[in-house]
Amino acid sequence: MQDITLDTIIGMHDRIMEKDGGDDRIICEGILNEVVFQANLREDRIQQAATVFWSLCAYPAFREGNKRTGYRLAEMILSRDDSPLSLPCEELRSLVQGINAFSVEIEDVEKVLQHHAGV
Repeated sequence: MQDITLDTIIGMHDRIMEKDGGDDRIICEGILNEVVFQANLREDRIQQAATVFWSLCAYPAFREGNKRTGYRLAEMILSRDDSPLSLPCEELRSLVQGINAFSVEIEDVEKVLQHHAGV
């Protein structure tokens, strides 16, 4: 499993903002460092992807594009050369409001990602 880095997250966000437009400023680099730390503690790619996605939705680190960055990072973590994953899926999209309200846990995101990653 590949470690997630601060540069990975910021680079993904920069590419999204360049493509879609928007405010690319970072609100809090400390949040990004915590996302990196927590993601790299996870034992498998499903847990890692769920942690990154949930964390960026729950604790926005950027002024705009947190969810889009979370989706793309989860895709990157879960995709294999022979079977790329395409997010957002409806089930994951429906969890975002609960993540924002802190009524959805990382484990709920893991279940959806397991289903869509074919694990």
